[in-house]
Amino acid sequence: MQKSKLKNQKFYVIIPAFNEEERIGEILSGVKNFTKNIIVVDDGSRDGTSRIAKKYGALTLRHRINLGKGATVKTGVEMAFSLGAETVVLMDGDGQHDPKHIPHFLEKINEGYDIVFGSRNLSFGVPLVRFLGNKFGSVLISLLFGIYRSDLLCGFMAFTKKTYSKIKWDSSRYGVETEIVARTGKNKLKYTEIPIETIYIDKYKGVTILDAIGILFNIPRWLIL
Repeated sequence: MQKSKLKNQKFYVIIPAFNEEERIGEILSGVKNFTKNIIVVDDGSRDGTSRIAKKYGALTLRHRINLGKGATVKTGVEMAFSLGAETVVLMDGDGQHDPKHIPHFLEKINEGYDIVFGSRNLSFGVPLVRFLGNKFGSVLISLLFGIYRSDLLCGFMAFTKKTYSKIKWDSSRYGVETEIVARTGKNKLKYTEIPIETIYIDKYKGVTILDAIGILFNIPRWLIL
């Protein structure tokens, strides 16, 4: 997709970030190749994340305290839609998502999909325990909600404003991706996956065992609500 066509689309890129001053600048440089509509939500960082995000021209919002990824993404998404966005692209602020895939997500949205998920090659560079946990979760969600996402925990995705009203999540922390998938299946939304480059930087960062247990306990609630 040509850059000129991307500019004519009303989309924003949303980047949640926590203590990412070393990486956020490089990410924003890449995103700016496709759009200037960028929202960085600093989730109570103790470093210069907000300062650098502003330096690179991103609309920068900041939580005074750390509220968690789910709450941070929601802050950015709701700001984007209030500014007139029709579509949002979500990507992490730790460098694990390559901005070069942004046009691929938008192409699929233009084809009529409600939501587009990114999928990493989990056989490359992902710790075994996370690989197994991810696959277990994917199978469980498939059985309960009728949707199979091969990479359940990947936060690189895109969806429309209309879709947001149907997937709006309650998870404030790392359960956000799983809840979005569950609500996508429950509401029978039109979805697809696209392959994205695997960039696994920090094996100690992200969903912990305690986070995973919390997600499992929330699944029955998503079936009801």
